[in-house]
Amino acid sequence: MSHQQQQQPWGGDLKVPDWLRRLARRPKGDDTPKRAHERGWEQRHPAEGPSVLENVDRAIFGAFSEGHPGNREEPRGR
Repeated sequence: MSHQQQQQPWGGDLKVPDWLRRLARRPKGDDTPKRAHERGWEQRHPAEGPSVLENVDRAIFGAFSEGHPGNREEPRGR
């Protein structure tokens, strides 16, 4: 591998943390066209099934979190 090779460009956009942006007194940038497109797709296709937080809860507490009466569905016969 030669050290004289052309460097490869980075993949993806750079996200500056808000605290650093405020420190440099820079305005918040607009969304890129790609991010706007992704946001539209997420609104048109909502996620099905458990949320990320529900999956974390199940991973940590297992069956104990699902046994709470507030998490149970109503019986179908009532």
